[in-house]
Amino acid sequence: MKAVNWKKMLPVLVAVAAFFVLALGYFSPVLEGKRLKQGDIVHYTGMAQEMQEHRAAHDGEEPLWTGSMFSGMPGYQIGVVWPTNALTWLDSVFSGFLPRPASFVFLYLVGMFMLLLCMRVDPWLALLGAVAYAFSSYFLVIIQAGHNSKAVAIGYMPMVLGGLYMLLRGRKLVGAALFALSWPWRSMPITYRWLITSAFCWSCSGWLKR
Repeated sequence: MKAVNWKKMLPVLVAVAAFFVLALGYFSPVLEGKRLKQGDIVHYTGMAQEMQEHRAAHDGEEPLWTGSMFSGMPGYQIGVVWPTNALTWLDSVFSGFLPRPASFVFLYLVGMFMLLLCMRVDPWLALLGAVAYAFSSYFLVIIQAGHNSKAVAIGYMPMVLGGLYMLLRGRKLVGAALFALSWPWRSMPITYRWLITSAFCWSCSGWLKR
């Protein structure tokens, strides 16, 4: 059995510890049981009322469509409950099992750190890059606004791009695993931007191989 290279693992362990400190430090009130008042989450109560009434009237049946928003829209964009989704725990892992909104910052940090590691950036520089990415002003503004789905997508996007990078380099198993992390996304605008970025990366890869 191959021994663990602790010298190589040290930057990763330090990074994960730093991510916990940064996420909880920035949103330290969550340690006191306080919650951030998010605009869209406040409005969510009204948006999801029809779905909650349907759930209560039909023995927990999940409504996959709601007429309470924009003359009708898919229910999964608002509040469909997936009790049998075995991959939900994976989202908790990448969010550090932290309460919201600290979990979003942790996810931002982990996502960019993994992308930079996939691109073989020095782990210590990857740590700095992850911090710069996570604390981009817009990424914090959307948390206060309550754009949680967008925040989750922004957190996973670097990991998925890292998966694409690995696939293009022939690392199929690792690349496919990371690429599959697009499953939690429910933000169409971020998905749209990610598709454009992925297509650009794919095209550049094909051009460089000529």
